[in-house]
Amino acid sequence: MIKTLVLRFPRLQTVIAVSAAALIFAAAPAAVRAEMVPHQAIYNMKLSSKSPASRFNGLSGAAVSQVERTCQGWVITEQIVMSMLTVAGGAIDREMNFKAKESFDGRSYSFESVSVTNGETKKYSGSARRKADGSAEAEFVTPQPFEMPLPKGTKFYISTTNWLLDLAKSGKRTGQVISFDGTDDEGPQKVTAFILPDGIGGDGISGDKKLLDRQAWQVRMAFFKLEGQASEPEFEISLRLLDNGIITHFELIFDDLVVDQVLQDVLPAKNERCG
Repeated sequence: MIKTLVLRFPRLQTVIAVSAAALIFAAAPAAVRAEMVPHQAIYNMKLSSKSPASRFNGLSGAAVSQVERTCQGWVITEQIVMSMLTVAGGAIDREMNFKAKESFDGRSYSFESVSVTNGETKKYSGSARRKADGSAEAEFVTPQPFEMPLPKGTKFYISTTNWLLDLAKSGKRTGQVISFDGTDDEGPQKVTAFILPDGIGGDGISGDKKLLDRQAWQVRMAFFKLEGQASEPEFEISLRLLDNGIITHFELIFDDLVVDQVLQDVLPAKNERCG
């Protein structure tokens, strides 16, 4: 789920994944689980006016997030290209590609992540599975083969989305889950979400109006390491989500940096429904 852009660079591919989470509220019947609509979203990235004085004084970039439904399950792809300027006159150029597949029941998951930062390449790939009793395990193939036990109840990309859907529909304003997406080898994170209702989401935004003219919510998500008792999150994300899972805007919030990611266009994507 939504971690694809964290600027602690090994995790910079995490925030979009987490941000693709869908939220639905009391507008849907309690017994019906709403689904994220398959879509492709294109975003512009820039340094936020809220960003504090730090080693960064400029940022430009673009991101594309695509969620498809196939007969076998969900397919998620993310691409990010960005350049960060420093006050010392240097630049950090980064390109990222992420792809994941998750079964409809949320029990099987595969992932592949490639990032290039100023010419240095890092690759992570593998698979994960969750058993009926809630226990889970990830198996990495690259950068080297190893197995990673996951805490009981760990959810993957789409499963975390469904957790958010259920949380919002329940009428609760906060909840917590452990999420794993495979964007790096640092393991799962504890995610705390805070939800507030908003208005209609499509005003003044380019893209398919059928996808955009939806109820919206404001969501704040904080990401914590599982180890230790840290009271401060590693990073936070502030999202504006529509009830079909499309994100119109979000802020990536760090101690010394705030990044704005704003929706530029959104289109339908593959939506297979097989018997």
